[in-house]
Amino acid sequence: MNSRHFIHAAALWAILCMLCTACFGAGLLKPAGGSQDAVYMKSHHVQVTLNNGFARTEVDQVFGNASDQDLEATYSFPLPKQASLSELSLWINGQEVLGEVLEKQQARQVYEQQKRQGRDTALAEKDDYKTFDVKVSPVRAGADTRVRLVYYQPLDIDANVGRYLYPMAEGGVDEERIAFWSVDDKVHESFRFDLTLKSAFPVKEVRVPEYDAKAVINHRSPADANDAAQGRSTIHTVSIASPEGDALTRDIVVYYRLADDVPARLELVPYNNGQNPGTFMVVVTPAADLQPLSQGTDWTFVLDISGSMSGGKMATLCRGVSRVIGQMNDQDRFRIITFNQTAQDVTNGYIQATPANVQSTLEQVKRIRANGSTNLFAGLEMAYHGLDADRSSGVIVVTDGVANVGNTQHAQFLALLKTCDIRLFTFVIGNSANQPLMDRLARDSGGFAMNLSDSDDIIGRILQAKAKILYENMRDVTLTFSGDKVSDVTPAIMPNLYQGQQLVLFGHYTQPGQVKITMKATITGEHKTWHCVADLPKLDTDNPEIERLWALSRIDGVMEQIREQGETETLKQQVMDLGTAYSLVTDYTSMVVLNDADKENAGIQTRNASRVQRERQAQAARQRQPVKHYRADNTPQNQTQQTTVTTSQEPSTSQSQPRQQPSSNSSNQGMFKGRRSPGFGGGTGPVGPLFMTLLFWARRKTRKKV
Repeated sequence: MNSRHFIHAAALWAILCMLCTACFGAGLLKPAGGSQDAVYMKSHHVQVTLNNGFARTEVDQVFGNASDQDLEATYSFPLPKQASLSELSLWINGQEVLGEVLEKQQARQVYEQQKRQGRDTALAEKDDYKTFDVKVSPVRAGADTRVRLVYYQPLDIDANVGRYLYPMAEGGVDEERIAFWSVDDKVHESFRFDLTLKSAFPVKEVRVPEYDAKAVINHRSPADANDAAQGRSTIHTVSIASPEGDALTRDIVVYYRLADDVPARLELVPYNNGQNPGTFMVVVTPAADLQPLSQGTDWTFVLDISGSMSGGKMATLCRGVSRVIGQMNDQDRFRIITFNQTAQDVTNGYIQATPANVQSTLEQVKRIRANGSTNLFAGLEMAYHGLDADRSSGVIVVTDGVANVGNTQHAQFLALLKTCDIRLFTFVIGNSANQPLMDRLARDSGGFAMNLSDSDDIIGRILQAKAKILYENMRDVTLTFSGDKVSDVTPAIMPNLYQGQQLVLFGHYTQPGQVKITMKATITGEHKTWHCVADLPKLDTDNPEIERLWALSRIDGVMEQIREQGETETLKQQVMDLGTAYSLVTDYTSMVVLNDADKENAGIQTRNASRVQRERQAQAARQRQPVKHYRADNTPQNQTQQTTVTTSQEPSTSQSQPRQQPSSNSSNQGMFKGRRSPGFGGGTGPVGPLFMTLLFWARRKTRKKV
């Protein structure tokens, strides 16, 4: 470890270790300080499927009531990133009844009316960027009440490492909520988490940090002989079971690493039931010559030390960040800024990482105590002053992402960004954080945002970040579709791409057939272009969930406008229209459950019931079939077509060949001419062999001390 590595790591270690306290998690909300009622969580079962670029999470719960009167229960859990809550089911008289989406106030009125009449009902609401809250009434005296919810989200694959997070640990950022409610996070009888991973590309390792002793990881070989011969389509499963119950206080994070020689590629997952428009998801995993940054850079670490940063999220960073923060260039300088209600420059400007400066800074940092409110704007504003115009600069923000004093509006932060051309990298710790704000700040500055959980492999996550911060990136990224077949592409604005990052887009198409896809980017002033031809099918009903993911991405774009410009009736209506049309719980729509007769009397359409039926049929069909690949850039027309660039590009040694399943070698030229997807190779990362060796060694040392 060099001196710069040490100062960055040690400074964070000293701050974070002082903030380690107990945390609580998802569960039943009960009035703080009041009498605890008799409603409890009897069981909590989670079923996750990772397949075709997105995750489906199903949570099946049973609530019990030990009292002699009917009661209401409110279950709350942290909002998963980019999640669309699409199903809420309540079992009434032994039969599953699905919820329907209405405008938020209307849904609340229907729920309250049903509750007053003593009818079985449930309500799912979204609390901004913080939580999903599910109300159930009544939980019958001496009886069980079963509730199920389902949400979808795109998968996150970074440097060939996939990551799935099941959030349970509360972020501790909503002070009013914490003051009013206590959380009963205990599952009394049975807790179970089951995950099935299906991949068209070989998976080398699967890990579940923090649950290593409990998690059972297995793999099943594919039934298809051809798939087996190619080393593909092995199905991996993860199971965590506590028959005696458990507490919902720790996130579950599942990592999986693809083979080192998985190709760079473009994948297109369509859905078209024969009626216009069709919908698609495009996932681009590019390969480009991104070189290490060679010139000296000034790095500013902006560290949140407010009261909301206490808890398990800081304990997590204590365990890992001190050991890996990256190998900075010998010409780099650093400074450390801390903030709560005010900001302080701990280092008094940039300093070289000499041993004397390291020791002096650590002594200052050790005296810091976490407390107070969160003036994020003050910390960023200080970071944007005192810059050296002759040097490249970067700002790394470590925070829970909640700004509650000073300037707090998105527009104010965005205006600050425009004053300087600096890459901003945000590390958002814990759940219920203001992820929309942090994502927007990182994207608009040309940096990236990374979420960190208490249960993450912090070492691996920081290694992923290091591989990006210290390398060139792809700027001014665009992905365009020829002709007028494609419309409604979302998101409208694409971020810069860093080493190993993917680009995920959704869109509609009105005409089936071939479409030319062009990707452009700028790397250190040089313009590069890549092409491929993809097929938009006339009929493909395998993945109806893509429609909801398109709508969710579109909603995120409208909500971004609302947070920056303020709420207008036009923008609000757009969110409500998308939420009701695609049955999504949003800031302006909620999902309510009531029996079929009451739905009919209230004139509530059963849109979601029809959509869920299509999705469940497709899911059952996929379960019976081999894993299907959606790589679109390795067709014959793409293999014979040379990649066009405005600067020199690495030549291909591959030969043209017929369309085939993706393989673990580079024989398929594709859009990126057979190059590998940028990854950690054989060395590091959350599930890399080097990291696993270090982890084994650390545990062995721990066991020897016991």
